[in-house]
Amino acid sequence: MAVVPANAPTLARQALDNLVHQFARPMDFLRELVQNSIDAGSPRVEVWLRYRADAGVLEVHVDDFGEGMDEAIVDDQLTRMFSSTKEGDLTKIGKFGIGFTSVFAIGPEAVLIHTGRHGEAWELLFHADRSFDKTRLDHPVTGTRITVFEQIELQRVPEFVQQCRWVLRYWCRHSDTPITFWDRTQQDQEHAQTQADPFAAFEQASAAPSTAAGPESINEPMGLRSLLQIELQVDDVLVVAGYCDTPSYGYFNGGLTLIESGNSELLGTFSDAVGHIAFEVKCDALEHTLTRDNVLHDEAWGRAMRAVQATALRLRQLLLERLEQATRAGEPIEPWLRFLAQECDRTAFHEQDDDFGRRCLFYDIRGQVVSLARIEDQERGLGCVLLQGGDAALEAAVLEAGHIVLPDKPEIRALLLAAFEPPMLPLRPKRRHLAQLPELFCLAEVTAEAELSRAERQLLEECNALLHRAVGQGVGAVVGGFHGDAQHEQGPLALEGPPEGGLFRRMAPATVRLPLFVRERSVLVDRSHPTFHAILLAAQDDLHLAAASLAHLLLDAADVRRGGPWEKVLADAWERSQEASP
Repeated sequence: MAVVPANAPTLARQALDNLVHQFARPMDFLRELVQNSIDAGSPRVEVWLRYRADAGVLEVHVDDFGEGMDEAIVDDQLTRMFSSTKEGDLTKIGKFGIGFTSVFAIGPEAVLIHTGRHGEAWELLFHADRSFDKTRLDHPVTGTRITVFEQIELQRVPEFVQQCRWVLRYWCRHSDTPITFWDRTQQDQEHAQTQADPFAAFEQASAAPSTAAGPESINEPMGLRSLLQIELQVDDVLVVAGYCDTPSYGYFNGGLTLIESGNSELLGTFSDAVGHIAFEVKCDALEHTLTRDNVLHDEAWGRAMRAVQATALRLRQLLLERLEQATRAGEPIEPWLRFLAQECDRTAFHEQDDDFGRRCLFYDIRGQVVSLARIEDQERGLGCVLLQGGDAALEAAVLEAGHIVLPDKPEIRALLLAAFEPPMLPLRPKRRHLAQLPELFCLAEVTAEAELSRAERQLLEECNALLHRAVGQGVGAVVGGFHGDAQHEQGPLALEGPPEGGLFRRMAPATVRLPLFVRERSVLVDRSHPTFHAILLAAQDDLHLAAASLAHLLLDAADVRRGGPWEKVLADAWERSQEASP
């Protein structure tokens, strides 16, 4: 004969308490009752509320039309904890058989159950202390009807109703089984007022119609609040994926919510591939953990996540298509650029799609559509991507020169930086250079020779003679002034540009480009630059060495490396200086 421990009743009560309070939100008992109804094969589930003002009691009804329960099931499964015929059936979410106990989490006054099966019907009345009475009914009952009686003040009823509606929509909105919710508390209150005041009906006739006129459907199709989404069925897995400002991930079994969260830890090893998008995945083989704070990462979960990954691949292509459609229609494209930047940053989409450069489109500052491929062609020549900035005159000159200029917007910057494929060469830049117009160009005005002082003319003549001997006729120095952007006014000593002035490019020693001697270009010397003034003073003592100093600076600005040209300039200047010495 088995020996029963003396503290067995206490342990049983503790175990039952743990089951009652197993969920963080007491109102989640509704989810458990609905899940049990679905497991019972009910073709629909009806949830409705009424309020008895005379007793101050709110009734929560959950009615199903499933297979119901006979006495054996009542005794062995409903009133005996930890027993369930659902064990081993992965399509039954509540396979642990503990869902019903959660009804006591809200501390009800009583719970009434009417159920029937195999020609017999039963009534069970659970009291506040969780004891129960079982009575055989003499009339048939189809399915199972559960009524929870909650003592509650009238002013708290609307909040309770709102919580019930929220719980059902959150946990059951994608249910394969139709679920309805009917708030009859307002009707009951209006009826009670009418009974007490016969004139109340006339006042209500002119008031707004009652929101409790009938049941409302809880069910809604899979879908996201996103600007762009796609649906894909892969075997028994249904996935809806899309782009949202805040990624979120939802897992559903039979349409019932297992978990929804924005925590990418749910995704495991798939986080890098799909963590930046929002998705809902529905599969009857998915299971949650016992604590319901995660989905079991088993074979079914891996299969579902591979379906999510396949959906994400199609979503990327749809994003490019949507960008192309928007540009053809002249629509704003900033949202699509933002999402595309995320794809490039997280999945290197630009490296995986051979046609990405042609299909990735922008509007330039004139509203014309340009592809990333064209922008990158220009970038190879300029060393940067041009963004809008500076005054209107500079902008017009750059456009007239045939350059592509993009609006300076955060979405454009983000995509240009994310869609950069670092070169294999170790000395090439690892990050794309984005430059506003004044960073690369300025407008220059050449000073007429007649306006130059005698000292300036002599210095330029000697400098140009040295440059001609060093690099030939392709380069010459002129004097003038730069304008176009205040912060760059006191910039470099010299810039490269056309002999007649106009658009000049700011040169940096680190910029790699063709040297000036292979092009018919001029180097314009800033007449107001302190260095030019110093060289002019030096020319009063030794014109040839001063001209050599200026030539050196211009050759350095033109990126002509040390070697033959430099040696020629030095030798020439020294020889002339010696000849001129007394």
